[in-house]
Amino acid sequence: MSPAERMERYGRRGIRAVRGLLPPRRLRLRLLAHSRRIVLAILPLGVLLGLVMTGLLVGLEEHLAPFLDGLFGRLGLIWVLPGLALMAATLWLTWTKTGQVSLFEDLDLAKKSPYEAFPFWKSMAKVVGCTFTIGLGGSTGLEGPAKWLGAAVGVQFHRFIHWLALHWRPFRRLKVQPLTMVVAGAAAAVAIVFRAPLSGSLFAVEHDGHVAHEELIPSVVAAASAYMVWVAIEGPAPLIPLVKTYHLEAKELLWALPVGLICGLGASLFLTIRFGLTRFLSRYPLVWRGLLGGTGLALLAMPGHFLFHDLPITQRGGLELILHVLGGAETHRAALLFSGLKILATAMTLAAGGVGGMWICAVSIGAALGAFLQGWMMPRTPGLVPMMAGVAFAGAVHEVLLVPVVFLAETTGDPALVVPGLLAATVALLVKREHL
Repeated sequence: MSPAERMERYGRRGIRAVRGLLPPRRLRLRLLAHSRRIVLAILPLGVLLGLVMTGLLVGLEEHLAPFLDGLFGRLGLIWVLPGLALMAATLWLTWTKTGQVSLFEDLDLAKKSPYEAFPFWKSMAKVVGCTFTIGLGGSTGLEGPAKWLGAAVGVQFHRFIHWLALHWRPFRRLKVQPLTMVVAGAAAAVAIVFRAPLSGSLFAVEHDGHVAHEELIPSVVAAASAYMVWVAIEGPAPLIPLVKTYHLEAKELLWALPVGLICGLGASLFLTIRFGLTRFLSRYPLVWRGLLGGTGLALLAMPGHFLFHDLPITQRGGLELILHVLGGAETHRAALLFSGLKILATAMTLAAGGVGGMWICAVSIGAALGAFLQGWMMPRTPGLVPMMAGVAFAGAVHEVLLVPVVFLAETTGDPALVVPGLLAATVALLVKREHL
């Protein structure tokens, strides 16, 4: 065999070998179609929600909330604001005929009928109810309205693509399942609230410890694109900056176990109080629930106003409370008081008709509980136990395990917290399941 023939023979073998490594033609076309939908449908949805959520958050956190706090602070009535939150929210929900709302019920319905679960104007009414609740000082988090808004925008984006597909044939290749757009929209919006794309995507796809893997890639793409919009406008600062970086040691892993145990018991207590208040207040009309719950929130806000120089212990999601206890300035008794007040305020807000999320509230409750435990466990590492306890408490309340660990790493920027946080969250989740 001549050298030329030998080269041609080996060349044909190489081509056949390469073809054997490639997927079949049908699979390649399917991957191409999936990539096209990701780039031309999911990515623009994430960018759109990044712009919308960035504008709303800047307006709420940098303008509306400081304006209201300053106005009522000058009048010496800032402790009244949380009471007005529930009254305004329940009046709005009654006037718009929206009634009592539940994000968990809407998400369950979305698995069967996304259009029925997130009609645009009704969803916007729920978002406005969230704005009244959180903006005026009710104890709920922004991740709740972010999910509603993102899911509603996702449904409308799906409707728009469907309309384009009816009029122009090329757009038929961009059609996706409506549930995919719902989950991707929710992930993009929550990623802005958490300042964490992976946490936002997992928060949208993990429920009761199970991850909807078929929705994971679209949610990650939407969350990442939304987060890049936030970074371009506001910068990449972490949501919860720590006072120091930590190095993983064996004692931290050992202390994570009792932290998880205590947080699991605390999560069980919180949910028991919430369900008990819900049963008690459900006998009254929604407006009366708002009046009763608002009175309770105003009373719960008084210690923060009169004893702790207007520290927002019970107001809003609790990010200010988390940052306060991480500094280690308060006594153990004060930290335990913070945790108890936040438990009662969050349970009261949700039971009385307030609208919003529980995640950041649960993290703040756990962080205050961790600040109480810090002095007995690791007093030389301020902030470590509060953050472990915060994500363990939130994970137990929401029945999730991946979200708290990723949330801990992304929002603090310290990967050394991941392993002790994972241990604490696992123990807390197991303990909570044993009690509820």
